[in-house]
Amino acid sequence: MITYFSKPTNRGFTIFLMVVATHFISLLGSSVARFGLGVWAYQSTGQVSSFAVVLVAGFLPAIVLSPFIGIWIDRKGPRLLILLGDIIGLIISSIIFSSLLLGNISMVHVIAGAISLSIVSSMQTPALQTLAPNLVPKEKLSRANGVFSMASSTSDVLGPVIGGVIMGFGSIIYIIGAELVTYCIAIPILLILWTKLSVKENSDNEDSNENNSILGDLKDGFNYLIKHKSLLTLVLLFTVLNFALGFNQVVGQPYILSFGTVEQFGLLSSIYGGGMVLGGILMSFIKLKKHIIWLVLISNFGIGVFITLTGLFNNMLLIAVFWGGLGLLLPVVNTGTLTLIQLHTEPNLLGRVFSIARTFAWISLPVAYILGGILADKLVASNVNIIPYLGSGERGVYGTLLLLAGGLIILTVAIFAQLKYIKDFDRREENDVQHNV
Repeated sequence: MITYFSKPTNRGFTIFLMVVATHFISLLGSSVARFGLGVWAYQSTGQVSSFAVVLVAGFLPAIVLSPFIGIWIDRKGPRLLILLGDIIGLIISSIIFSSLLLGNISMVHVIAGAISLSIVSSMQTPALQTLAPNLVPKEKLSRANGVFSMASSTSDVLGPVIGGVIMGFGSIIYIIGAELVTYCIAIPILLILWTKLSVKENSDNEDSNENNSILGDLKDGFNYLIKHKSLLTLVLLFTVLNFALGFNQVVGQPYILSFGTVEQFGLLSSIYGGGMVLGGILMSFIKLKKHIIWLVLISNFGIGVFITLTGLFNNMLLIAVFWGGLGLLLPVVNTGTLTLIQLHTEPNLLGRVFSIARTFAWISLPVAYILGGILADKLVASNVNIIPYLGSGERGVYGTLLLLAGGLIILTVAIFAQLKYIKDFDRREENDVQHNV
């Protein structure tokens, strides 16, 4: 496997911050593109299912590629993969941009753009997650994860704002053009930092790496998860939670637009994003040491409550409070979960564990997108009144689906909180896993 030239140090924390700052630039471009692609698909067809197809295209490649990406990381290290992600994103975006210049815009271009974003994400996200514990001292690991979460949250906030402005002055071609610019900025900066991320092969394991097959390495990652029941249970928890969150993502926007304006939805999105930024900033200053799993569970419970309350009310002021709270809790969940996996996984398997965990945790999202989109369109078309309090029509249907999503999250957290393997996280000392490579 790989070893770094030095053990994690305070200087390594600074280097990681520089890498995240560089990654933020390409993240921002991806966020702008993702917003534009989704808006174009929904506005062009007027169907939630079309919007759902774009969401699926943005996740499915990452689900398929993630396990193999993890093998690359554990064999060769994360450094090259971070750069390759930007280069591949630049190439694919350039091809799409050129096609748009020569012809008409269609769903094919939109889906191709979503797929390219998914490929880049599948390469860079686990690479950065693996890089953190190898550069950052253990006592600062949760802070590093918080900074990474803050960068993601900030890009999620600024992306729709910038994308909305660009779409107001032009078409989706300008969105792809803006994405190209961010890649052109990020790649040179990453090359400047290249030597600071130097890795070398461990000679003791070099021969075994060459002899191991890809399937063999993949099997080792699966076996590690199966053997460590706490990690496996954590992954299964998020498989169920992400199914519920997928419903929320696919009907959340149509729900607000069913009784509100585009401007109001934009304001709510900004409040939600502001909550995410605030949560990321908060987690970048907090050192998580004990009871991390309970922080993750309680935060997920709160997310379920906020989604449920959103489906019950059509008061924009109340929904703004709910969405702000929802955004605030997401970085807490993400930071806590990343830290748990990093602290309880052997370094030479971290890339595979992250990638396999990501695959299983995300595999329910496309199912939720497709099922939620089809179900929403069918129920709206039939004008069914499921819950009298919510009424019939779009608002009633979308509100009911939000209640279903929020209730499922609350129930799932309540059940998993009773499981022995989840409680084992809290019992285990932090030094159970040796992180010196």
